[in-house]
Amino acid sequence: MKKILPVLLFCLVMKNAIAQTETFDIINYKAPLNFTKSDKPGVVIYTNINTGTGSFCMIAIYASTTSAGNEKKDFANEWKDLVITPYKAAPNPRTETQTSPEGWKVIAGAAPIKLESADAYSLLTVFSGFNKKVSVLATFNNQSYIGTIDSLLQNIKLDKIAKAAVTIPADLPVTTINGTNGKFGTMNYTVPKGWNLTKYPDGDIIMPADIPKGEFLEMWLQPAMNFSGTMEQALQKSYDETVAILKGTKMNEVNGGNYTAMAAKKSFRGWEYIRCSGGIHMGGGEYPREYGLDLFLIKINGRFEQIAIIKSRNNCGVSTYYATDRLKYYNEIENFLFSVQFSDWKDPLIKTGTAKGNGIIGVWRGISMGVGIVKPGASSGAEYKVKSLILFSNGQAYFGTNFPTEGLDEINTLVKAESNRRDWGTFSFSNGKGLLKLPYADIPLRTETNKLVVTTNKANHSFIKINAADAASFKGTYALAEYNGKIPSIIFTEDGKFIDNGAVSILYHDYVDCINPAKEPGSGNYEVKNYSLIFNYTDGRKIKIAFIQMDYDKNNRSPASLALSYNEDMLKKKQ
Repeated sequence: MKKILPVLLFCLVMKNAIAQTETFDIINYKAPLNFTKSDKPGVVIYTNINTGTGSFCMIAIYASTTSAGNEKKDFANEWKDLVITPYKAAPNPRTETQTSPEGWKVIAGAAPIKLESADAYSLLTVFSGFNKKVSVLATFNNQSYIGTIDSLLQNIKLDKIAKAAVTIPADLPVTTINGTNGKFGTMNYTVPKGWNLTKYPDGDIIMPADIPKGEFLEMWLQPAMNFSGTMEQALQKSYDETVAILKGTKMNEVNGGNYTAMAAKKSFRGWEYIRCSGGIHMGGGEYPREYGLDLFLIKINGRFEQIAIIKSRNNCGVSTYYATDRLKYYNEIENFLFSVQFSDWKDPLIKTGTAKGNGIIGVWRGISMGVGIVKPGASSGAEYKVKSLILFSNGQAYFGTNFPTEGLDEINTLVKAESNRRDWGTFSFSNGKGLLKLPYADIPLRTETNKLVVTTNKANHSFIKINAADAASFKGTYALAEYNGKIPSIIFTEDGKFIDNGAVSILYHDYVDCINPAKEPGSGNYEVKNYSLIFNYTDGRKIKIAFIQMDYDKNNRSPASLALSYNEDMLKKKQ
């Protein structure tokens, strides 16, 4: 620790190459390489977490505020607010003072701190002068980051003429070390794998580490709200206050409001919740950038717990999309929202289901009559559709026309049922007969030889069981029909390897190219399990598609055709 300040002040006159120049408030600087950037009102944060070694560094650059009159007062005030209050650091750190060529007084001070009982350092640098002050706070647990911190500091250029920002800087952010479990207020949660957690006094921010350049996505766990109104009134209040804190501008929905809300529900964990999705503008200029704002409110013992999802709206050719339109992020967020627990709430005994078990548990396919709106070919509103009936080990059931896109591997049946309640329900079965209970109907079931008879709209329909093809392997080149002048194909080998020549992109059925993870061809290893065909690319991508081919023979590794994806797209073997 004793070496930090001398090294810092020596390096302030050194020249080190870092990333591109950026501007924030009156501050012009070069962003550190390999750090994740996040923004809050009044502060820009750069974070680097090495999950392998456990080392981390967070650099917070605060917007300018009015000086107290001299550099010593400025530093003392900033040290108290940014280091002593959140970290209980020593009140009188060792400091060093310099004067920059432009006339700014620079005071740097450092002290050891504790983060979750682990040793770390806080290093605060305050620039004072011209009736303004600017603070840069670095929090880290490994001295290997000192060079990066120094490089950023020595490249800072401040505008002497501009007025101090009106915005009051946000409170000190604190980065967690383990990146796995978190707690905020009474809320306990697990950080999704591959996401980073930054803790603030006014909330926890969780962001995906692999977010593509130019996109933004964060989950913001906010302080609980005490409110005595209805769920709908609480949602409106939360939305208004969140937009104000973000300094955003509300956008109007087609329905005339600022957001689209779903009806309040009770979750499988026993608590009530309500959610909404809206759009806001943030930033300056004539055309400020558009963001999506989703709110998820949970009612616990009379208070409302708040989670906001803030996401950029992006362009892809003639299409637009949100970062959450990426299926990976969407699933991770949904699983997170319904996994949070509270210290003053006891969850009921619950467990997710699998499609493996005895008796009728498993995947069934058949044709069933559905009744809906009148359309060509179904003038009465009734028509026959291929449907999947999935009966799970925990008593849950799915009955719908679309098989889960990624198959059933690692599926959380409880969470899936929350987002699609119409097609999800429960079932009971005994002595060859049973009942499928869905929100819109109770549907009788019975077994007959090797079939399951499902009675819908007073008509009997036979369903055939689809056996899982776990550990199956294929051999040969399988191609789709010509597409855009090319013939997309996949080469499979018996030892579990594949070469994707454009077929997986089509099988994934994501028609916005920018968010299709299989857009680029590649190769790697494949495996079949839980009605999913899983492609593990050598570049780190992991892509799942459903595999539910009714006539597939696991013993025939080179069939004439393969039906892949929930849409059962047909690939033919090339001779």
